[in-house]
Amino acid sequence: MDKKVYLLWFGQTVSWTGSAMSFFAIGVWIYETTGKASALSTILFIVAIVGVLTGPFGGVLADRFPRKKLIIIFDLIIAALMCVIGYFALNDMLTLPLLIPFAFAFGIFEIAHWTTWSAFLGDVVKKQNVTKVSALFESAEAISMLLGPIGGAFIYSFFGLEGVIIVDLVTCFFGIATITFFKSNKIKTKGNLNFKNVYLDLVEAYNWLKKQKGLLSLVLILGICNGLHGFIAVLLPPMVLSFTDATGLGFIESVAGMAFLVGSIISLRISDRIQGDMKVAIIMGLLCGLAIILGSLRPSIYLLSLFGIIEGVSGTIQYTVSSGAWLAITDESIRGRALALRGTIAQMLRPFGVLIAGPLGDYLEFTFYPKNIDILSPIVGTGPGRGYALLFFIVGVMYTILWILNFNNKNLETLSSQVKEIIKEG
Repeated sequence: MDKKVYLLWFGQTVSWTGSAMSFFAIGVWIYETTGKASALSTILFIVAIVGVLTGPFGGVLADRFPRKKLIIIFDLIIAALMCVIGYFALNDMLTLPLLIPFAFAFGIFEIAHWTTWSAFLGDVVKKQNVTKVSALFESAEAISMLLGPIGGAFIYSFFGLEGVIIVDLVTCFFGIATITFFKSNKIKTKGNLNFKNVYLDLVEAYNWLKKQKGLLSLVLILGICNGLHGFIAVLLPPMVLSFTDATGLGFIESVAGMAFLVGSIISLRISDRIQGDMKVAIIMGLLCGLAIILGSLRPSIYLLSLFGIIEGVSGTIQYTVSSGAWLAITDESIRGRALALRGTIAQMLRPFGVLIAGPLGDYLEFTFYPKNIDILSPIVGTGPGRGYALLFFIVGVMYTILWILNFNNKNLETLSSQVKEIIKEG
C-alpha cells in the first residue's frame, strides 16, 4: 500500500475530529436550549432527508468532474456555513429556527462530500487493498469519534459553541492541505451536464445495481439498520442527560469512539481473512443489536459505555467488510453514482427514524411510561429518562431480529464468493 495514503489518513483524521467536535457541540446546544428530544430530531431529520434526496446527484458530479477538486470545494462550502453559524453564536443571535436552513445546506453538501470522498478513495488504492484501506479510514473516523466529544465538551464548556467552530475551521483547512498531494483519475465525461444526461447517468447506475443482487440485498438490510440507528442518535443524548451532564455524555461517546478505533485496528489485522465475508458482517450485526438492548436496561454510564464498546467494535468490522465489497465490485467509471445510490438507499429510512424518535420518545417519557412504571420497571428500571430507554430497548430487539432473519441469505453468500474472486484476480 502506498505510504502517501497514510498522509491522507492523518489529514482526514484531524479534519473529521474537528467536524465531530462541532456536531457534538451543536447537539448539546440544541438540547440545552430546548430541553426536548424532538428539537434535535427535527434538525437531524432535515439533514438526513435532504441528503437522501440529493445524494444521487452528488454521485453524478463525482463521475463527471475531478474528485479531488470537488472534495476541496465541498469542504470550503461547509467551512463557510460553519463560519456563519459561529458568527451568530458569537453575537447571541443563534436560534433553533435559524439552524433549519443550515441543516438543509449541510444535508446537500455533506452527502455530496461523502460520495465524492468514497469514490476518490477507490482511485488511490488497488483492489487487493480495498478492505485494508477501508479499515484504515474507519480508524480515522473512530479517532474523530473518540476525540470529538471529549474535545467538543471541553472547548464548549470554556469557549461556547463559537470556540468549537473555530477549532473545526482550522482542522478543515489542514485536511484540505493533505488532499492536495494526491491526483484524481481522469474522468471521461459523457456529454454536457444537463437534465437529460444526469437522468441517463442515474438510470445507468440504477440498472447496474439491479443486476448486483448481493450488493442490493446488503444495502437494503443496512438501510433498515440505519433507520433504527436514527432512533439511537436522537434517544441517546436525552436518555444520558436525564441522569448526568454533557461531560458524561461526552465520556460515553468517546468510549464508543475508542471502541471504533479498536475495531478498525482489529479489521486492519484481519483484513485479509474477512475480505468479502458476509457471515462476519451478519455476526457483527447481531452483536450490535444485543449491545443496544444492553444499553437500555439501566441508567448507568458504565452500562452505556459497554454498549458503546460492543457496538463500536462490531459495527466497525461490519462496515469494513461491506465497504470493501462495494469498492471491490464497482468500476471506476460508475463508482461515484454506485456509491451515491448505496448512500441513498442505506440512509433512506434514517430520516424517518430521527423524525419519529423524538416525538415518540417524548410521549413514552412523559405520558406512557409514568403510567406503566410498575409493569415496565423490571425491563428498563425507574426514574427520569426511562421512557426514552424503553424505546431504546425496542429498537435493540428489532435490530437483533433483522440479522437473525438474514443469517442464511443466499444473495449475501453469493456476494461473498464474488468479492473474494475479484480480489484474488487483482
